[in-house]
Amino acid sequence: MPKEQEIVGSAGRDFAMLERNLLSHLRLAVLLSLLSASLLLHARLPTPSDPGSAQTPPSTTGLVIAIIEVIAAVAAIAAGTWEYWQGYADMCAQRGFLRASQTHLAVLSIVGIVVFATCLMLISTDV
Repeated sequence: MPKEQEIVGSAGRDFAMLERNLLSHLRLAVLLSLLSASLLLHARLPTPSDPGSAQTPPSTTGLVIAIIEVIAAVAAIAAGTWEYWQGYADMCAQRGFLRASQTHLAVLSIVGIVVFATCLMLISTDV
């Protein structure tokens, strides 16, 4: 059963901020999942001069990168959910400012490093 909480100050705005952040994490996870699916299916955008360049040969490197991307997507969802529930607990306790979690920052930093490394790897090699 939902818990009723009176609206005090910026509670509505803070709750909307928490939902936007959670949806941003979900969007990041969907994008990482799409990247991993394209690696697993060996799909690329073709160059206009060579229409057959969209297909790449199978490689184990692509499989490993795809698995890392899926793990990063799950970590992004977990970090978003963690931040949402921590912020909701702060709102229920009626703290003046929502606290930022260092765990959330660390997890998203790792996800960012994974995305950057994947981009460098995909640019430098034919995976």
